[in-house]
Amino acid sequence: MSIENTIRVLFVIYFIGLAVVTVIPLGGLSTSLSGTKVLSLRMDYLLHALVFLPLVPLWKLAKSGHPLVAVVMAGIGIAALAEISHLWIPYRGYNINDLLGNVLGAVLGWPLYLLVRKYLPAKAAK
Repeated sequence: MSIENTIRVLFVIYFIGLAVVTVIPLGGLSTSLSGTKVLSLRMDYLLHALVFLPLVPLWKLAKSGHPLVAVVMAGIGIAALAEISHLWIPYRGYNINDLLGNVLGAVLGWPLYLLVRKYLPAKAAK
């Protein structure tokens, strides 16, 4: 399998996983992380950013024809929609800080993509 196809498969798996995690709660994980702090930030908020961090790089590498700014804007929209959807899912709770963490992760995906692009073979990082 070529690196391009591998990246596309990873993107699809990641996106399906993102949809599942958005709908299905992770049990008590969020509760146990809310008391843990890193640099004065709650660990569960950082986890939200980390979950959305790969969105932009994987999307851009999987679909190189899409403009980077459009991918970042779509990533921000998906990150926001993931948290806003909790308003309509009975067993999920909406939290503005989770929303900000999601969006931060999508935005930080932009420089991550630029960094990853430098180290991937030119054929995969178009």
